[in-house]
Amino acid sequence: MDQSFISLQPDQAVAKVFDPMKSAQDTLARLAKVLEPMGQLAQLADVFEPIKTFQEELAEVAAAFEPIKGFHSHLENLANRFEPMRAFQNQLERVAAAFHEQLVQLAAAMEPATAFQDQLQHLVKAFEPAKALQRRFVELSHAFGTNDANGNGGKAASEP
Repeated sequence: MDQSFISLQPDQAVAKVFDPMKSAQDTLARLAKVLEPMGQLAQLADVFEPIKTFQEELAEVAAAFEPIKGFHSHLENLANRFEPMRAFQNQLERVAAAFHEQLVQLAAAMEPATAFQDQLQHLVKAFEPAKALQRRFVELSHAFGTNDANGNGGKAASEP
């Protein structure tokens, strides 16, 4: 056994045991700094309610447009035989194309949110061990806990 370890005071010796975890503790402490911006990100998620409402309304418009699509092929036949109908057919096509383009742009605007969701799912998996490890360390702390003057039975300050 290392003689320098034996010559240490008990609290110093125990601190040496935990030295390998110092950088992990520092890394975990940095998570607290990340939590505040995460709260701000949660507020950004409020944008989805009006978007969802808008999407539902557009679904009704799309359903109403279905019969018009059927009418469009008849209108095309008419436009081929009766030139004044061509302008009406062209307007109908432009309206459909404009809706299509706007919807494509709105879907593309959602890409950062879906990419963020993918990253969150990855983070959830990466941090999955945290609760079980924390619970196990609390359980282990009980093995070393003693009843102190405050009567908390050696519970850690962060314990519920």
